[in-house]
Amino acid sequence: MLRIYLDDCSAMSGLAEALQTAGFEVVTPFDAGTHGADDETHLQWATEHGYILFTFDKQTIVPLADKWAKLGREHGGVIVCEQMPKDAIGVIVRRLLNVAKVHTNETLKNVTLHLGAVWD
Repeated sequence: MLRIYLDDCSAMSGLAEALQTAGFEVVTPFDAGTHGADDETHLQWATEHGYILFTFDKQTIVPLADKWAKLGREHGGVIVCEQMPKDAIGVIVRRLLNVAKVHTNETLKNVTLHLGAVWD
């Protein structure tokens, strides 16, 4: 099962617990001691500890991952989800379960994956 690090934008109440219940290994910034850190720190922590960064922040995380790629700097992978209402946690979990059917943490290294309806 995928190992997922939720950044500050995605560590909303309920998501971590729902993902853990579904079998994902999940770490939040509160768990990692990175709450309030900048995007670079979140991506670095996830990479160093073997996690995929999950975020709703496509405005800054995607350009950061692209920058790392241009510099030849590896990362553990990024999954970007469009902002969804809190009652859509089940949709996010279902889509991540579908991603986990075809990907591993290893296959998502250095990949930015957009979690859209294609994963339903």
